[in-house]
Amino acid sequence: MSGDQDILGGVVERVAASIAADLKDSIVTAVERQINHSLTRSLLENEFHKRLSQEMRGGLQAIYKEINAAKRVSDTARGENPEKLFNEAADQLDEILRATEDATGKIMDIVEKQQDMQERAGKVLHGLKNGGVTKDQLQSLREMSDALNADLMEIMTTLSFQDLTGQRIKRIVGAIKKVESIVLDLYLATGLKMQAHEQAPDKDLEQVEAETSRKMSELKGPQAGANQAGVDDLLAQLGM
Repeated sequence: MSGDQDILGGVVERVAASIAADLKDSIVTAVERQINHSLTRSLLENEFHKRLSQEMRGGLQAIYKEINAAKRVSDTARGENPEKLFNEAADQLDEILRATEDATGKIMDIVEKQQDMQERAGKVLHGLKNGGVTKDQLQSLREMSDALNADLMEIMTTLSFQDLTGQRIKRIVGAIKKVESIVLDLYLATGLKMQAHEQAPDKDLEQVEAETSRKMSELKGPQAGANQAGVDDLLAQLGM
C-alpha cells in the first residue's frame, strides 16, 4: 500500500510540476505580450504626438512667414520705414487711413483756395467783357491760371498715394487669406488625426495620414458650397 502511495505521490508531483511549468510559461508569455503591447502603444502614442507637434510647428512657421512677408514693403522709394508702417496688419490699415485723411485734407484746402480764386477771376473776366480791365488785373488773371495748373498738379501728386494704398490693402488681404487657409487646414488635419487616433489607437500612422489626406482632398473639391457645408459639419464635430 505504501508503494502505491509513493507512486501516486510521484505522479501528483510530476503533474503539479508540469502544470506549474505550463502556468509559468503562460504567465511569462502573457506578461511579455502585455509589455510588448504597452510598449508598442506607447511608441505609437509618442510617434503620433511627435508628428502632430511637427505638423503644428510647420503650420505656425508658415503663418509666421506670411505675417513676416506682409510686413515687407517692396516700394521704399518714398523713404517709408517698413518696420514702422508694417509692424502688423492693424498698423498698415492705420497708415492707409492716415494717408487717406491727409490727402483728403490737402485736396479740400486746394479746392477752397481755387473757389476763392475763381470768384476773383470771374470779376476780372466780367470787367474784361465791359472793357474796364487794367494790366494789373490781367496779370492777376495769368497768375491765377498758373496757380490753377500748379494746384491741379499737386492734386494729382496727392492722389498718387492710392497706388501704394492699393498695394498695401492687397498685401494685407492676401496675407489674411493665406493665414486663414493655413489655420483651417492645420486645425482640420490635426483634428481628423486625433479623432482617428482616439477611435483606433493601434491604427498604423501612415494609414491615419492617408485617410486624413483623402478627407482633406474631399473637403477641397470643386463644389464650393457642398465643401463648405462639409467643413462646417467637420468643425462642429471637432468642437468649433
